[in-house]
Amino acid sequence: MKTLTGLVAASLLFLGSNQALAAEKVKILFNSFIPSGHIFNQGVVHPWLDEITKATGGRVTFDVPPTSLAAPQAQYDSVIKGVFDAGYIANVFIENRIKLPSIGLLPFTQASVEANSQALWNTYEKFFKPANEYKDVHLLGFYVGMGGEILSSAKPIMAISDLEGVKAYSLPGVTAEMLEKSGATVVSAPAVRSYELISSGTVDVFASLNAYDFEMFKSAQYAKYVTKIPGGTQAPVFSIFMNKKVWNKISPEDQETITQLAREPLAKLMGVYDKGMREARVRLIGEGIEFNDAPEAFVADLKQFAQPTIDKWLQQAADLGVDGEAALKYYVAEAQRIDAEIQKRDQP
Repeated sequence: MKTLTGLVAASLLFLGSNQALAAEKVKILFNSFIPSGHIFNQGVVHPWLDEITKATGGRVTFDVPPTSLAAPQAQYDSVIKGVFDAGYIANVFIENRIKLPSIGLLPFTQASVEANSQALWNTYEKFFKPANEYKDVHLLGFYVGMGGEILSSAKPIMAISDLEGVKAYSLPGVTAEMLEKSGATVVSAPAVRSYELISSGTVDVFASLNAYDFEMFKSAQYAKYVTKIPGGTQAPVFSIFMNKKVWNKISPEDQETITQLAREPLAKLMGVYDKGMREARVRLIGEGIEFNDAPEAFVADLKQFAQPTIDKWLQQAADLGVDGEAALKYYVAEAQRIDAEIQKRDQP
């Protein structure tokens, strides 16, 4: 009897400790290097983190510092080292070690922010996950930004010849490469540095971001013309991730809740950019900025310049055991399919 009583007591103690563990609260230091007032924080990051806290019954909470704890290019390593628990990074800064999600950076592939963000995750699950490129962190999700346009202050950019000899700002990557092949002198830097380069008159052309992005970074005011590129010159891709040890502190049930919220619900929040982009276009036109569709001949030239970048990504995919052509075809088709569903959903 004493043995049975002891076993019961031990079992109750074990259950009690498990319940305490399950109820343990986890506070996560989530770093955001984009300025706190930016729409990405106000319209995406904070609402998403608040939803996680609500959905987990307050067991998972977040602290977002008012200023960044590390440079934009240092986010990934900072999470690995535990400088902060979670964050995001533009994939252009980790392309040397994580290659497959750069499919979202390829030009002429974007339908909308919401659609491409969801499509990239679907493509990752279907094609990329076995490559285990995010082995050093726990990957939460992706964000694919707006397709890049070409803004200019002196004249509209409607042909390759219009870029010869000009000074241009671009994010690192395929847009910078296309501009350089067109004869421009390119200054590449993170988006948070774009204002100082543009406002100082260092560059006359600024590209790789959308006009709405440049407006949020207070740089669109220096443009007189915008050239719209079908599918975008590129779309910034961000990975959202957490330190693995911190992730493992979260209960399995709450991990599943976070995982589900990092899929379609997160992509839907990204739709704030699509709405903002449409509104910004009307607003910027009202301020006297001229929007033009890129002529077919110009687009054809840009595609020719971009092909080596596409071929390079296809080879990288092959090296990792992935059918890159199938993945690229799926990604573009999936983004278009989801975007068509969004348009139906959002009809009045």
